[in-house]
Amino acid sequence: MTHQMLRKTLVVLCAAALAAAHASAQIAGEPPQVDSAIVFTSPRPLLEASVNRPKTSAAGVDLLFSGSGWGLGGFYQTAIAEHLSLTVHTAISGKRNTDEFENYLLGPTPVVWDKVNRLFMLPTTVGLQYRLFAQSLQETFRPFVSVGAGPTVIIATPYLRDDPYSGRRYYEFFSSFADAVTYVRAGGYLGTGAFFGSPTLGNTIGVHIRYYVIPFGGEGIESVRGRPITDFGGLFLSLSIGAAY
Repeated sequence: MTHQMLRKTLVVLCAAALAAAHASAQIAGEPPQVDSAIVFTSPRPLLEASVNRPKTSAAGVDLLFSGSGWGLGGFYQTAIAEHLSLTVHTAISGKRNTDEFENYLLGPTPVVWDKVNRLFMLPTTVGLQYRLFAQSLQETFRPFVSVGAGPTVIIATPYLRDDPYSGRRYYEFFSSFADAVTYVRAGGYLGTGAFFGSPTLGNTIGVHIRYYVIPFGGEGIESVRGRPITDFGGLFLSLSIGAAY
């Protein structure tokens, strides 16, 4: 027997011995051992859990309606406890007596009879929002109650001025801001509303009804001569459109 044949015979015998030892070490009924220490699993469950995770924060814009007209605002909210969120809201809206109507018979441009000031309000509030009936209603309808407080900036711009040559003369809207007077008052609100749609999606749509109390103090400030406004609060309806994350 040559050296080459002897070498091949020894290799075959060693391989057979290793196979027999491995087979004898395997216990009947146990799953085969995995030689590799790394096991690959599908990432799909983690991805689905991330996508379907309920959003805890939201931000967006508000379109407001009140007895004084419409306004525009913005909001931010974030969850601080189960069913409880911290909210920040700011808006700008006009304020006037409810029976102010422009008269087209008083001149070439429509004017409001005996109007003294154009009034604007910018409330900024920090509050809490609590979700109602979370255990009994579906996630696509989430009613809530809310409460908030904060400062309100009130701006008064003159509506008319007396001209010694031509009598009364009315300020233009933008030019009147050069003579604007600003006030700051404290206020707050109570509210209720609801958000619609799945909380796992990236959009949020809701309606909110707030009743503001914003006392001006003293004798108030006139929008129409002889009829001062002493409280800049009232009922506001808002439509909220934003993004949740």
